[in-house]
Amino acid sequence: MEKIIFIEQTDRESKHLPNVIEIARSKGAELVGLFLIPVSLETADWIETQEKQLKEAEARIKTFAEKMAQEAQRAGVSLNWRIVHYTPRAFMKTMAEIGPADIIIVGELDLDPLAEEGIKHLEDISIRMRCPVLSIKTLMPEEATSKKKVLARMAFFGALSAASYFLFFPQIDKLNHLIYMKGNILGALAVMATVPFHAYIYGSFTECIPKILGLEKSAGTHH
Repeated sequence: MEKIIFIEQTDRESKHLPNVIEIARSKGAELVGLFLIPVSLETADWIETQEKQLKEAEARIKTFAEKMAQEAQRAGVSLNWRIVHYTPRAFMKTMAEIGPADIIIVGELDLDPLAEEGIKHLEDISIRMRCPVLSIKTLMPEEATSKKKVLARMAFFGALSAASYFLFFPQIDKLNHLIYMKGNILGALAVMATVPFHAYIYGSFTECIPKILGLEKSAGTHH
């Protein structure tokens, strides 16, 4: 049976876990949830306050995880879970214990705490765990719809860029003599209108590329 590990940094219920359970159900996979509670390492003067907050967060997540485990069981999915204080050492130790996995799905996750372990991108986790690591956002239906819109936008501005390159620029010498290089107000206005127009076309086309490749920074905190 395949194993899916779901990782999310949270101090309360995970809005993504129900979707991951459905993914596991469709694949007939075992699911392991790893909930990372944010920890501040610069709170020496209020340790007692942080300990109280951590215990409260653990209680909230435990109640939620137990409820979701029951729902997962009714859906035919085995859901096990861990609650871990999010420090680099605890994260790496837990991943070694719950691995290996066939795929890792990541919800909201700030990778900055893992920088000292050499992990700055999801690809770094993939290399360490030797399996694909995907953001849950790339697996959501609305994300697929969003990518279709980006593709349509990319195709539109790509066509305009091609038309600009093949139709406009071959005529640039003729246009220079006719209007651009006349040295009058009309020529100046023509340049002021043309340059931003073409810059907008090329910029709109190229900004779609990282979105299609999933390289842009997401609305979440993982990079």
